[in-house]
Amino acid sequence: MTSLPPLIMTSEKGSFARETIEERKPKIIERILSHFDYNPAIREDLLSLKSELRDQIIQFLDEETSDQADWNKALEPWAEKTWLEIPWFLAETYFFRRVLQAVRYFQPGPWMGNDPYARLKENEIAKGLGVFNETFQPAKSATLEDFTSICYRVLWGNRGDLSNLDRFEINMDEQPDQIVIDDVESVFRYLKRKNHNKIAYILDNIGSELYFDLAMMDYLLLSGFAGSITCYLKNQPFYVSDAMPDDLFQTLERMSASDLSNVSMLAERISQAIRAGIISLEAPPFFTSSAMYREMPEILHRQMSKYDLTILKGDVNYRRLVGDRHWEPTTPVSKAAGYFPSSWVSFRTLKSELILGLSHETYSKLERESESDWLTNGQRGMITFLEK
Repeated sequence: MTSLPPLIMTSEKGSFARETIEERKPKIIERILSHFDYNPAIREDLLSLKSELRDQIIQFLDEETSDQADWNKALEPWAEKTWLEIPWFLAETYFFRRVLQAVRYFQPGPWMGNDPYARLKENEIAKGLGVFNETFQPAKSATLEDFTSICYRVLWGNRGDLSNLDRFEINMDEQPDQIVIDDVESVFRYLKRKNHNKIAYILDNIGSELYFDLAMMDYLLLSGFAGSITCYLKNQPFYVSDAMPDDLFQTLERMSASDLSNVSMLAERISQAIRAGIISLEAPPFFTSSAMYREMPEILHRQMSKYDLTILKGDVNYRRLVGDRHWEPTTPVSKAAGYFPSSWVSFRTLKSELILGLSHETYSKLERESESDWLTNGQRGMITFLEK
C-alpha cells in the first residue's frame, strides 16, 4: 500500500483547518440559535458545544443511535484530546453530528427530524434560483463547446457554501483563467466513446450549485452521454447546506414554479426521469460519517465499481477522495486516488489547504503571483479527471 502523508490537523496554528473550528463552527451555532426558538435544554446543549470547541476535551456521543458506536470508535484514538488536537476532517464531520445530538434530531419529541439548517437552506434555495434564472442556457448538443460551458457552471456553482458563512461570491462567468486544473476535454472524449453511460453523481450543496447539477444531469441525458444517473445525497443534515433528498425535491418545486419556461421544463424532465427510474436517489449513511473513500463499505464499493463515471462535487468529496492529508501539490492524483473503483471526475472550488496534480510550473506561478490564501478563498477551481 502507498505510504500516506500526515493528516491535516486542527492543531496546526495559523491554518485554515484550525480557523474553521475556532471561528466558523461557533458562528454556525449562533446562526442556528438565531433561527429557531429552541427550548432551554437544547439551547444549553448548543452553547455547551460552542464552549467545548474552544478549549475542552472532546465528548463522545451519549445518545443511543445506530451510528453511536461508529462515531465513538472513530474518536477512540483521540480520547482526552481537545477539538484543536485532532484530524480536521474528523473534527468537522463530528461537529455536525454533535449539532444533531444537541437539537434532538434523532430523539422522539417535537424536534425529531427537524433540520437545524432548514431556514438557511430555504433562503439559499430561493437566492440560488435567481442566480440560475439569470445564467441558465439550455444545451443538449454533444459538442465540446456545450459540454465545457455546462461543466464550468457546475464548477462555479460550488462556490456557494453555507458552512463557510457566505464567504464566497457566486460568479457564474466561465473564467477559464481561474481553473488551475481543467480536464474537461479528457472527460468529454471519455464520455464520447460510448453512449448511455452509467453515471454516479455525488452531490454537495443546495442553492445555485444544485440547480446547475440538475442542469448537468439533464444535459447528460439529453445528449446521450448518460443512460442512467444515480444521485448520492446526505441522509441527514450535514455541513449546513449539503443536499438531502427533501432538499432536492424542494429545489424541483421551486423550479417548477418558475416564470421561465426553460427552467420549469427542466424541472419536469428531471422529475419525469426520477419517476421513470432513469435518475435514482440514494442516501447511504457513509456520506455523513467521518470515513474516507478508502474506507467505504464493501456494498458501496461494489456499487461504485459498476459505474462508467463517478462525478464528485465539492471540497469535502475531494478531501474524502484523496485523503485529508499534507500531499505535495505536484503529487499525481493517481497516487492519492487511483484506488477508487471507477473512473471519476471531481468538480471543486478551492476551499481548503489541499491540492494535488499541479505541474511544478503551475504551482510555482500560483505561489508567486496569487493571493496568500489562494488555496482557501474560493476564487479558483479545478476539474480533475482520472480514468480507471
